[in-house]
Amino acid sequence: MQVGDIVKHFLTEQIGIVVDISCNRDSRNIAPVQVMWTTQGESLFGPGHQEWCGEKSLDLLTTA
Repeated sequence: MQVGDIVKHFLTEQIGIVVDISCNRDSRNIAPVQVMWTTQGESLFGPGHQEWCGEKSLDLLTTA
């Protein structure tokens, strides 16, 4: 996964664009990924909202 990739959150079905990837990984070797959401999905946060997510909670749709 890299900056500019289009992703979908597995739970909320929101679609967004990866805007940053942290170099710090957690104990499960999961990198935090900052996503700017472009759709609402089943979430309280709408388009334009940015959120840090674990890369394992995101499905890669296209690559940059």
